[in-house]
Amino acid sequence: MNRRVGQFEGFFGDRRLPELNPSLTEPFGAPRNASRLMFDFGAMTSLLNSQLLHLPLLDFGAGTGWLSELFVRMAIPTVSFDIHNNLEGCIQTRLDADIRLDPELWKYRQGDGHSMPFDSNTFGNLCCYDSLHHMHNYEKVFAEFHRVLTPGGRAIFIEPGARHSHSPETIAFLNAQKQLDPAWIERDVILEEIEEVAQKAGFKNGLQIVPIPHPNVLQEFSLETWQDFRSNDELVRLRFTDQLAQINYDERVLFYVEKI
Repeated sequence: MNRRVGQFEGFFGDRRLPELNPSLTEPFGAPRNASRLMFDFGAMTSLLNSQLLHLPLLDFGAGTGWLSELFVRMAIPTVSFDIHNNLEGCIQTRLDADIRLDPELWKYRQGDGHSMPFDSNTFGNLCCYDSLHHMHNYEKVFAEFHRVLTPGGRAIFIEPGARHSHSPETIAFLNAQKQLDPAWIERDVILEEIEEVAQKAGFKNGLQIVPIPHPNVLQEFSLETWQDFRSNDELVRLRFTDQLAQINYDERVLFYVEKI
């Protein structure tokens, strides 16, 4: 082992890696877990209305644009939307870094999610990743979601759950963020509350919950235990379903609403 390692000593020379730009490297260089972000992205894309992919997709609360970039790589016309003033810079940095990205498929608009600068019935799908719980007024935001989606369009969400605002990590982050933006909030995502708001906004069928395991706390089974699971072992199945139910309410929620 030491001999093989030695063969590669100095292989990369003394070159120092440049400091990574989070506007460019997220999700892979993000402080958050990249595997979770990619897992979540796959889950979101599985819920897109595939009949409406010819229409623009709205990345609501786009942040650094990492989600938008992946949609553009899938040849989906995408509009990044966020309130922060560096949105154009984030997107241009990504476009400059990879000529395979088609700039004709990637647009952006800056603005407030409570009153979006888009015509009605513009988007076939809307993806909101970890952004809804920062909105001050759910009623206004969902009314805007319903307005800008075309009939049949879906708004797809991955958000922290019902205990989000009480976690020590969230409290510490909020205290730090308040120094930069006093208006910043971290809300709990209560499914029953969102259901009521969504229906009032016009999404008459309410929320469709899609329970998924959390990639950071996946359950593992030996073959013997898995065969017990398949054979309807009640205790083994309860352990799995209890964890799934807890995670997909308290910790992490994936759901969508569809405009009729």
